[in-house]
Amino acid sequence: MIGDWTIILSYLISIIVSFVVALIIKLPLTGEKPIRFSWVNSATFPTPIIAIGLLALCFSINFYWIMNGLALAIIFGVISPFIVKYLFDYIFPEPPVLDELSKESD
Repeated sequence: MIGDWTIILSYLISIIVSFVVALIIKLPLTGEKPIRFSWVNSATFPTPIIAIGLLALCFSINFYWIMNGLALAIIFGVISPFIVKYLFDYIFPEPPVLDELSKESD
């Protein structure tokens, strides 16, 4: 069992590493304007969310590996930007546009 501060530190490390790697592989910093309606993958969203989500899955099944999960935080921080850049559209395809959907039903 690891402490609360180690878990929080692991989450912060995974967020920072994922953000830095996302900028290195040239993901945009933020989405298009207006940001609240943008679904463009960026370094700020969903990259860190995927990193901490994968880390949370490992922590929930008590899999910490080495260094109390800090190594997992770094590994998931490196992997998540590549998932967002290259696999995200295959895992979560964009829904059809409403106009195309109404034309199909006619």
